[in-house]
Amino acid sequence: MSGTYGALRLIELASTRLCQDISGLVASLECALTASENPSAHESNRQRSASGSAQALSIRLELRRAAWGPDGEPMSLAHIRHLARGLPDAVVIDVSALDQTAVFAAATGRIVLNLLLLAADSLPAGGTIVLAGEPDDLFVRITGQAASWPIGTAVCLVDETEARSALIDGRNLQMALTALLAHAAGIRLSVVMSPTARNKPAILRLGG
Repeated sequence: MSGTYGALRLIELASTRLCQDISGLVASLECALTASENPSAHESNRQRSASGSAQALSIRLELRRAAWGPDGEPMSLAHIRHLARGLPDAVVIDVSALDQTAVFAAATGRIVLNLLLLAADSLPAGGTIVLAGEPDDLFVRITGQAASWPIGTAVCLVDETEARSALIDGRNLQMALTALLAHAAGIRLSVVMSPTARNKPAILRLGG
């Protein structure tokens, strides 16, 4: 387990520093965009486009900082929905089956964010991520064209050594990181096969 904690701590520190540096660049860009006085119509359109891109990058960084940095505070569903705006535009998150006032413990909320990132990676052509259940017994389902969890996900969720190997050899970094965070936090992640949807991706379960 010590090897896992060491690897995760290194990832936390590196991702926090990287996100801080990029956030500084985004802030500088936004300041530069607002510094020009009386811009032409063409310049105004270009500024609006650049500003929109900067804002999109900012929320993506916010999502990754919360997912990959150290544990923070308990996380409300509303905040998770806010951070989910940092997912690709073609990916939609459906939380209608959850209690909208739900609050997740800090470690659990962090893993939920990593599950969202993993699910987005598993939807190469876009699609929907459906969350259902309770904060301590959550189900994650993906639907969309070419939707598929990475090969080895089920094994890494139950075998910490396999997850650590996947992280080292780069088979799927987000899948390996999600599994290791759950192992380190003592939070169970598992795969649930639906007998009525055999040709669809399995459902991931957090807790339970």
